[in-house]
Amino acid sequence: MRVEHTSSNYKIFRFLFSFALLVTFSIFAGTAGLTSTAQIIAAFILFIYTAISFLTIFIGRVTVFDTLLDITFITAFIFTDFDRLKYFSLLYLFPLFFTGFTFNARYAFMVALTAVMEYFLLFFFYREYTQTGYLNLFLNTVAFLLITTAGVKLKQQIEKQQKYIRKLEDEKRESEVYKKLYRISAELAHEIRNPLASIKAAADLLAEGNPNPRLVKMIKEESARLNKLLSDFLLLSRPKESEKVNLNVGDITHRLKELYQKDREISVNIDGSPVLYISEKGFESALSNVIKNAVEWSREKVQINVYSSNNKLFIEVEDDGPGIPEENRDRIFDPFFTTNSSGTGLGLAIAKRVVMENGGNIFVEESPLGGAKFILTFPLENKDESTGGRRRD
Repeated sequence: MRVEHTSSNYKIFRFLFSFALLVTFSIFAGTAGLTSTAQIIAAFILFIYTAISFLTIFIGRVTVFDTLLDITFITAFIFTDFDRLKYFSLLYLFPLFFTGFTFNARYAFMVALTAVMEYFLLFFFYREYTQTGYLNLFLNTVAFLLITTAGVKLKQQIEKQQKYIRKLEDEKRESEVYKKLYRISAELAHEIRNPLASIKAAADLLAEGNPNPRLVKMIKEESARLNKLLSDFLLLSRPKESEKVNLNVGDITHRLKELYQKDREISVNIDGSPVLYISEKGFESALSNVIKNAVEWSREKVQINVYSSNNKLFIEVEDDGPGIPEENRDRIFDPFFTTNSSGTGLGLAIAKRVVMENGGNIFVEESPLGGAKFILTFPLENKDESTGGRRRD
């Protein structure tokens, strides 16, 4: 239950209601020719109440003192002319219900008892100790307590439902985590089984006395593939703790450009000399995987843009490849998800983990070049040597 939102609505409703009541009462009093001192005082009280109601819209959240103030104003308004205004006792029900719905039950019933005592004082002052007066007082007391109880019960019911909904949501999230874990385990086993089968087949042929160099090459390649797969998986599941340094982003970006620029045109546009306080190995691994993905899917060109805005560093990596279908954009960062037959499906998952652990974000959208555009964001919290950071250019 959003208490702040409910409180804001209550304040706005209170102002609108008090303003409408002031206008209505003024028109009625003028039409009926009610110009007694009591009516003038009642109109003045309504005016003060409307002004205060307007001002409280801009002041914090509602407290118990707000509802006590409401009840006191209602009592004062009725007090000016009890005979004509006693039916306005219905106005007590609104703050009492709100109090029961918003605050602790103990405070709610304290406010209700305050309303009962104030209404009793009205009877005492006007000497309404007749049978009808006692009945009126009794019925209003019952109404005050019942409406407060209704507010308390409704609040408890909503809190109970919200607790149950949160429990269902937690169970759903836990279920999703287990489903993802089971899927990753199955995919990891599948990825390991393929190279192991190749290695076993080659070893069996070698054991039969067939010293074919291709078999030795197969064992080496599949062993290297298996080793890379397990290394990437370990990096994803348990990244190494590395010392953070003030890293020159431009140097790393240009180094990776030279690494992947073979038969692709990779252009780099860096605004200024951005420095990021981050683990060098983690940052290079994340950016390398994103650039490698762009190079593998590009036709001819990859564009890298680096700039800062609003105390954040933005790195955009886009290509002119076929792009990523809409239905796959929510899955490309999942471990082992890949549409590339030669990939492990861990690169982008590792990149996301590194970025998220450093307080950033990574997402993908369409590129003006025609392919995919990956956007990495990092918070800029540059540290110098006086604060324990180390410069690494």
